[in-house]
Amino acid sequence: MKARHSFIALLLLATPALADADMQQAKVDFGHLCAPCHGRDGKGEGTQAARLDKKPSDLTVVTQKYGEFPAQKVFETIAGLDMPDGHGTRDMPIWGDVFVTEEVGKSTTIEQALKASDEASRRITALVHYVEAIQVAP
Repeated sequence: MKARHSFIALLLLATPALADADMQQAKVDFGHLCAPCHGRDGKGEGTQAARLDKKPSDLTVVTQKYGEFPAQKVFETIAGLDMPDGHGTRDMPIWGDVFVTEEVGKSTTIEQALKASDEASRRITALVHYVEAIQVAP
């Protein structure tokens, strides 16, 4: 677990400024994957929000809630790494698994799996930066 946290921290630190293409992909991913629940503005009022048992989080106040933007926590939530082992299900889909599956498809080679993992991490990191960019000032 500690090694995973160190890797995520290094990944986030290594990508402070993302390429425009990465931020554009993050905007598309956010609109397609996150907005149905969190809303296009990230405030938790997406088109599917009323159908959920638990109201989606307002992603624009994450910094206010934690006192600083918790990039690692946001990464872990998007990737699905924040789920304690053996504790049922979670409300939010595990987008890390979705991204890896999209990249790998039906292939099974180690090289393709590693590439897919890298691509998923890149997309999740871009989403983290996107969520950070929509924070509102207190």
